[in-house]
Amino acid sequence: MSLTFERLKKQDLLLSAVLYEKITKEELIQHLNQVKGEQFDMIDSWAYEALEAEVKILIEKKHEEFRRTRTMSMDEYIVQKPNVIINDEKNYRETIQCKQLPPNRIVLYYVENPQVVIQPRIAEQKIIEGNAFTPNYVNYCVVVGQFGSNVWRRVEHFYWLQEALQQQYPDSLIPPLPAKTLFRKFTPEHISKRSKMLEQFLSAILNNHLLRQSDFIEGFLFIEDDIKFKQLQAASSVLKQPNKYTDYANQEGQVILEFNPIMDKYFLDINSYMLNTNDIYKELTDNSRFVVSSLKDFILKVKNLSGSIGSLKEATKAFNLKNIVGSLPLLEFVYTLLEEYFNDWSANLTKLANTLNENLYEFFRFQRDMQNQCVELISNRNKAQSKFIKEQQDLMKKKYKYFTTEPIEKWEMVTELDKIKIKQSQTLSYHFMLPKETQEVEELKMRFAYINRQAYQQITQYFDNKSISYTSRMCNMSIRKKENAIQHSQHVEKIAQQFMQIVAMRNGEIPNLKQEWIDQYFNPLRISFIIK
Repeated sequence: MSLTFERLKKQDLLLSAVLYEKITKEELIQHLNQVKGEQFDMIDSWAYEALEAEVKILIEKKHEEFRRTRTMSMDEYIVQKPNVIINDEKNYRETIQCKQLPPNRIVLYYVENPQVVIQPRIAEQKIIEGNAFTPNYVNYCVVVGQFGSNVWRRVEHFYWLQEALQQQYPDSLIPPLPAKTLFRKFTPEHISKRSKMLEQFLSAILNNHLLRQSDFIEGFLFIEDDIKFKQLQAASSVLKQPNKYTDYANQEGQVILEFNPIMDKYFLDINSYMLNTNDIYKELTDNSRFVVSSLKDFILKVKNLSGSIGSLKEATKAFNLKNIVGSLPLLEFVYTLLEEYFNDWSANLTKLANTLNENLYEFFRFQRDMQNQCVELISNRNKAQSKFIKEQQDLMKKKYKYFTTEPIEKWEMVTELDKIKIKQSQTLSYHFMLPKETQEVEELKMRFAYINRQAYQQITQYFDNKSISYTSRMCNMSIRKKENAIQHSQHVEKIAQQFMQIVAMRNGEIPNLKQEWIDQYFNPLRISFIIK
């Protein structure tokens, strides 16, 4: 379990205790303080299992107190639903047991290294020549350093992985991929840009607690044999979306369905926040692209400068080869130093442009697309909520009409209980009448509760991971910039020293020059050279 996901689980545990078990904040704080002392308020100081055990103690005390003070009515006993913690108009939470997946090697690695972020890399790209029947394509070498894995994948394999995850985990936050192009592009710039987006796609999957449990991402990263990989693809093609929540499969072996007013407010606020920041992300993307593009134009000018000086050097060199008397070796040497200077400058600027492109433009572009995925997921959640609320309201109006005006024969009840006694209770009447329509609304309710819980868990985790990703990117950019600056500074200092020695030499001073410099530039007109 990653540190981020464990923290989210602890938050969920505490909120559930307050929201659904009716444990007051004061009771919770007092109990945890008695157990842990001054450190009780630091959530990371608690192991999840220890915190869960203490919360269970409080819950059991609350339930015991409830049993002593109140007896459940027969009506409430009949209509209660197993595994449902709370079920009213605005609050609902149910835990359903599902298939439990054994942890794959990715999950096990995160369990042992919760603070480590796995960063897949595209280490190499190869353009594979096609034939009369198949077009050219690019092969990408995917490397995961923590596992020492090294596999070659086509871009079609990335799209397959995305579709397989969508099928296996519907209503989840599946990372975006670059749009497919009508015409294949094989320019180095296009391949490099696509590689960075593919890296971020894989990284987002591995940082998603649910998606990294899939056999498909494990096989994608580690299966080297082509035949076995094709078998995995074939297995995904027959995979069907689960029809029942018991058919879902995850590491925890349970599916939680939930909605409440606090989550409603969260989605309202986070959706507004993302819509408001979408324009800012577009500005960031456009401005960072402009900076990189302008820097590349400037690099081209610097290279042109270097080329022009190189032409001067070659022209001077050609003159020197033809003329011993009156030759210009010192000027040739100055041009050589200037060419080295501008070559190093352009190389340093190129490294800076690549660093900015990778850590700013490509990163902001991916985050913009990822945020759009979040907005789409929330939109689906809102549609599910609206449909459930509308159908529930229509059904309740219909039940009220049936209860007050229609004879019991029209209620379509299927039960062995005494129908006359049922009619005496509005609670029981609403529970048993119109069972088919009631079940349809119940399914809409569970559907909304499922997507609501999934969206909440994955979006909160995404934003937490985004903070870590920003930090990692900025650290990486700062380190690379510092390294480039040191290299450039050392080279410039070396060239500057050479220029200073030339100035000193021309002023009649004798600096600590190499002998070959003295031979070549200080006394260029020796008799042996002239008569040679």
